[in-house]
Amino acid sequence: MKTNKYIVFTAMGFELVGLILGSVYVGQILDSKYELKGLGMVGLSMLALAGWIFHIVQLAKKLENSKDQ
Repeated sequence: MKTNKYIVFTAMGFELVGLILGSVYVGQILDSKYELKGLGMVGLSMLALAGWIFHIVQLAKKLENSKDQ
């Protein structure tokens, strides 16, 4: 399967923006409901960032393997 790498890398940026905005929104709701003083928003943002980095590593491995074939 041949993929356009520019589209893949552009999509990664949109994924990150969506994850951060979503985690901030949900984190603010959790902070106000459970009085977490910002820890919910920060925790969700960090969790989203860690998941995104893991996804990027997996994607990079996949692209590297497809390049070798």
